[in-house]
Amino acid sequence: MILKEKTHSNIPFVPKLEENGEPLIPASCYPERILVRPQYFIQGLEGSIPECYVRRGVYERLVEAAESLPKGWKLILLDCWRSLELQKTLFFKICKELRESNKDLTEEEIRKKAETFVALPSEDPMHPPGHATGGAVDLTISDAKGRILYMGSDFDETTERSFTNYYKDLVKEGKALSGREKEAMRNRDILLEVMERSGFSNYPKEWWHFDFGNINWAIRTGARKAIYGKTSPNFRWAG
Repeated sequence: MILKEKTHSNIPFVPKLEENGEPLIPASCYPERILVRPQYFIQGLEGSIPECYVRRGVYERLVEAAESLPKGWKLILLDCWRSLELQKTLFFKICKELRESNKDLTEEEIRKKAETFVALPSEDPMHPPGHATGGAVDLTISDAKGRILYMGSDFDETTERSFTNYYKDLVKEGKALSGREKEAMRNRDILLEVMERSGFSNYPKEWWHFDFGNINWAIRTGARKAIYGKTSPNFRWAG
């Protein structure tokens, strides 16, 4: 799930968007190193599909990242390209969850808090949600026996434990970590290292979310332009 990035008014430079036209391709064709487990389809969310699609350049970088892992380890893709319908489904589900657990918040406060955990389902062609571009990936890692590495929070958990540096920040505050917490910190470092080495940028409030080529990536890395705008798979018989 992509979180809201800084608004244009809060950054010194707004990257240009120059769409390069790369197609979306399925990411499930290299099961030796990359597995696809589309969580929103598995859970039956409206607008989800049973595949993870990414831009061709993103796929090549995922292969590079996967092949840098220890022998037998794999990347596990949880969500990649996302339809506007699914984006709306997620946004309103988060709003509903927050509304039920925060009775004292106003509707405006609920929507603002929701934007911390999922991007608005914007139709703005110059700043689409990251997942709508095919340049955003949500993922984790499994070991040589297919066991998902422990990361210290669930995928899509809407607490501070999902922040990438949550455990490192605890250490900086002088708190002693348990063995399990140290394990989560190490595993997050592994994921962060292999993804950043392959050109991705992590959204710091979700350990599982990485971008390449879209506006969010350009803002974080200081790139002069983004190369991926809103797109969709070429489904010949759909709609």
